[in-house]
Amino acid sequence: MLSEAEYYTALQNVHNIPSHIQVQHRQNYTKLLKKQIKEYEYNLKYDNFQPLPYIPYFVNKTTTEPTLQQLIQAATSSSEFIMDTESINIYKRKNEPTLIQIQIILPYNLSLVMIVEMWHLPRNNTTCFTLIKQLFNIIFTTKKIIYLWGLKDELTPFVDFNLFSHDQLQSITPINLQHQFKLFWNEQHTHRNRISTSDDILEENCLCETCIGKKSSEPWSLQDSTAYLLKEYLPKILTREKFNLGLDPHLFNLDFQERQYRQQLTNYALNDCLSMQRILINMKNEKFEFKFHSKKPIKNKSFQLSQFTSDEDDDDLFSSQSTSTFSKPQEKISNQIISSKKLSTPSIITLENNLILSTQNELTMNHPPELIPSLVGLQGYSHDWKSIRTNENNSNLLDHANVQSESTSNFNAQNEPKNPREKLSADQLRQIHNRSCTIKQRRRYYKNELIFENIDYRFSIKQIKMILKEENIPIYIVNTTTTTENTRKLFVAVRNAKLLKTYEQQTQHLFTKIHYEQLKANRRLLRDAQH
Repeated sequence: MLSEAEYYTALQNVHNIPSHIQVQHRQNYTKLLKKQIKEYEYNLKYDNFQPLPYIPYFVNKTTTEPTLQQLIQAATSSSEFIMDTESINIYKRKNEPTLIQIQIILPYNLSLVMIVEMWHLPRNNTTCFTLIKQLFNIIFTTKKIIYLWGLKDELTPFVDFNLFSHDQLQSITPINLQHQFKLFWNEQHTHRNRISTSDDILEENCLCETCIGKKSSEPWSLQDSTAYLLKEYLPKILTREKFNLGLDPHLFNLDFQERQYRQQLTNYALNDCLSMQRILINMKNEKFEFKFHSKKPIKNKSFQLSQFTSDEDDDDLFSSQSTSTFSKPQEKISNQIISSKKLSTPSIITLENNLILSTQNELTMNHPPELIPSLVGLQGYSHDWKSIRTNENNSNLLDHANVQSESTSNFNAQNEPKNPREKLSADQLRQIHNRSCTIKQRRRYYKNELIFENIDYRFSIKQIKMILKEENIPIYIVNTTTTTENTRKLFVAVRNAKLLKTYEQQTQHLFTKIHYEQLKANRRLLRDAQH
């Protein structure tokens, strides 16, 4: 991302290309500057993109058979999918395909998002490879609706990995959401002449393609569509990064910085599908009819994506599910995946940190036996909570069917019904009350807090609590967060507000790299952490 000074320099250079730039490179140079300028302006103008709730999966040689079997079951039951791909640029050669992202759309705006790592697949003669191939066979059928941001030709290079064939690609007709969005935008934003208004009334700008600078033949980028329609910033800075290096942290032994870099690439890949989902929901809510090259126009099948309304962000707890407003579906929805209790495979949902949901920046995708990541993506925290992250090292393994069934019911239970005459049940009122009390309690805790910048990443939460106890500092909660600069920040909610200044002086040298090395040299850290 450009700094402010670099931004103004780029604005000057885009119209006055420096003389030392050779003629044959000027077009690429101008294109690069415009991209950097757009990233800076979108980041300044809009809040970061916020996905709807989803469960992420890595699909590679470390993925277990039970996990793949449940993904197959989910794909079988679903009728709508969103797909995207990532490739790497190689100098003077064709791009090399690396990832396929597949989003399985579930009822109530929930979804599963898979990142299939093509460079790290199991061997062709293994059961897991056969299951992955079966997964694609289920998705690539005429009964399924597939949305792509572009043409299906982008899937052709992936045929070489033997998960699907050319014939299978020819048999499907996915919906080009990029083209459909252009039709949708022109339909929703026809040109209108500006009418002069009184000085105290601001007139709205025309948002037709001509007035916003889009050519009639120019396709919409996913970033532009997200910005103009959702008023959110979808970063595209990592477009040319190495998506083939293995994003799943279980593939290799990684240090902290390597994990953080892979996490950024993972979020980038996930958000491509998740932003398309938000756009698709918006188009459906506007009753847009997809212009499709088939005998019949595409209609919504087994379920309809319900409307998404962005509320004030707030603290998210699994027991209360979501603080965003999700409208109820207008009709009863078949929900085979969420309420399934006949799964023969093991339970595979792990909800960390006493059922507290994490934001996408904290997302960790895992799939050891019987474990997958926790439900993530439920709106960012409120202003008071954006940099707070609960990081207890205790996990609670819950039953897959029960958790997902509870998830679905809570998503609708936590929000007021559309019909004002519809009364809330006692359980709904209790859950709303509990959520309110929990949020108020946590805000009260963090009213008096110690903040430690750039702490050493090797300190665990358990070790931090142990050190604070030795310093005789009574606490409520300890949380950490990782910044965009890959530094770790610590938040400590203290009990005694009167001694806050004393605690700040007492702890100013704690949790640094020097502090860690001192404890390590004294052999205290590892020994105490085991008790």
